[in-house]
Amino acid sequence: MTALHIGIGTGSLWTNWSLDPIALIGIPLAAILYYRGLQSLGARRRFHGTWRPSAFYAGLFALAVALLSPLDHLSDELFMAHMTQHMLLMMVGVPLILLGAPILPVLRGIPRPIRRRVVIPTFQSLPVRFFLRTLSRPLVAWPAFIFSMFAWHLPELYEAALGNEALHLVEHAVFALGAYLFWWNVIDPHPLRANLTYLVRVPYIFLTVVPAFVLGAFLTFADGPWYATYVVTAPLHGLSAIEDQQLGGVIMWVPGSFIIGAALVLDLYVAIRSEQQARLIEEAIADRA
Repeated sequence: MTALHIGIGTGSLWTNWSLDPIALIGIPLAAILYYRGLQSLGARRRFHGTWRPSAFYAGLFALAVALLSPLDHLSDELFMAHMTQHMLLMMVGVPLILLGAPILPVLRGIPRPIRRRVVIPTFQSLPVRFFLRTLSRPLVAWPAFIFSMFAWHLPELYEAALGNEALHLVEHAVFALGAYLFWWNVIDPHPLRANLTYLVRVPYIFLTVVPAFVLGAFLTFADGPWYATYVVTAPLHGLSAIEDQQLGGVIMWVPGSFIIGAALVLDLYVAIRSEQQARLIEEAIADRA
């Protein structure tokens, strides 16, 4: 199965909580470091205001629901629950965390001796900087995101992850990494900048809508169930395997496409606004000259 689950009593779904060690340690640790870092920013905290921390903690909450709540247990038995988990992880949690501009607060939240002796030298080293810069390139980030989404839905790999705890943790890690790389080029990771201008981000995002739409449609309109596990487990919840798969496909298809589409519209708005502001500045400079 997936990560270790803990159950209280015998029956209710709400007693089945995941003990995914990465999420169980990483999510609270990120929350603490972010809070500590914000307190140390002083006047520079004005940039974050209130909405950025709210977005960050909402993102962490989405990750906790996806990886630690009974949803993780239910995802072993219902494909629609598994798709909900993936949407929370890739389309809700990760972009909200990046909207929270976490780099500076989290770094500042790390105790100073560790930050100065370990973290800063590590990220300033040329091999690490080259590796991270390469990963974040759009020509690497976009294929990594799309490949992770398609590869883990191949029946053989999907079933293998359902039956192996370690492999399922790897699946979640790959999904999270692919999502971070994709959204890194959509949402400016302050104080850094994305690799694309706002205008170039429009086709970058648009090219992501199509594969997500196609995969969701294939799952929804398939002639039969793709995954043998749910043929056995879905009827326990009053659904046939094909009904469960259709609902899961719709969850990927509609909310996923809507979120990416909303990002596309917002980015187009920001691109047009930025162009207008740049033009006004140029005209003001020309008038003064």
